[in-house]
Amino acid sequence: MSLTERLFPGVMPMTRKLIGLTVALFFLSGIATVFAQEKVSPLSDYQYKKDYPQYEAIKKEADVQKRADLLLAFVKERPISKVLLYAANDYMACVKPQLDKKDWAKAVSMEEAFWAVIPTEQTVQAAGIPAGVEEFIKTQLVPTQQLLLQSLVGTYYQAQNWPKAAEMAEKLYALAPDKALLPQIADIYMRFNNVDKYLTYGQKILAEYPMEQSYGTALQMATVYIQKQDLTTAIDLLTKVMDVYGDKVPANVSEPQWNATRAFAYGVIASPVYQKKDYPKALELYEKVVKFDPKKDDAYYYIGMCRWQAKDQDGAIAAFAKAVVLNNKTLAPKAKEYMENLYKAQHNGSLDGLDQVLAKAKAELGVN
Repeated sequence: MSLTERLFPGVMPMTRKLIGLTVALFFLSGIATVFAQEKVSPLSDYQYKKDYPQYEAIKKEADVQKRADLLLAFVKERPISKVLLYAANDYMACVKPQLDKKDWAKAVSMEEAFWAVIPTEQTVQAAGIPAGVEEFIKTQLVPTQQLLLQSLVGTYYQAQNWPKAAEMAEKLYALAPDKALLPQIADIYMRFNNVDKYLTYGQKILAEYPMEQSYGTALQMATVYIQKQDLTTAIDLLTKVMDVYGDKVPANVSEPQWNATRAFAYGVIASPVYQKKDYPKALELYEKVVKFDPKKDDAYYYIGMCRWQAKDQDGAIAAFAKAVVLNNKTLAPKAKEYMENLYKAQHNGSLDGLDQVLAKAKAELGVN
């Protein structure tokens, strides 16, 4: 007696066959389900033992371009693998000859091709892998993405493709927000005159670094704000720089170079102070300008105006004289007019002896 006859006594033979077939199909279906559930994980040790020998075999290919193509195909077929980072490092070694030759177009093409087959964190998370996903992302995926993005930033930078360099640099910063990247990103945006983006990253730099380290960015930002006619923000930045470096020179900067910077900064800071008729404060600032740039003609003009307001006629005449001998086409005529009027007021309407004042101004300035 068959198993079906024993399990279903009294049932007609044809019915028993149908029941037996149903049971068999159910059993086979269960086996298929078990096999489906037991599908090998791409992050399992079993799969690693299959992937690694194949990767090792690819490494032995002597032809660099063929090796790159094989590595690319390998990662495209197995983007989620414990050998992803190994493959990425070896692929980048295949790109290096193009970088050495400065064949930026070829290097970018190879790097972009590999970037295109690397999975995203979202696709890895959505793959339904039972275990090891977080470890894979941390130890394989993110380092691989960083490796490719760093190279892409550098290659696009060398190729002077600033928009693409900026795009890749932003992706790299989003992946791993390292403050060391901020000056590089700001520099890239400045190179293709995207000043709004430059200012955005400049603010990040100022937030992350003390003024002793970020003063260069602050100065460049101030220049941009002046161009945008935002003098208030520019003065705020220049004041912060001068608060730190007004009385000293930054490391690795020549004193003459920094003197020119200080003269510029104090001149910008002084301008609205003078306009507000705060003449004592304006005089103090313009005196700093000529301290660091003794031939700054417009500063002498405003020093003369401030001293005149303070009823220091002799001081005003001496300052106007320096503005005259420096011969600023815009300010020298006005300075000459005011100098002569003040001088005549002190000498009964005579200009006798004024040539001596001018000679003294020339001697002090070292001009002929």
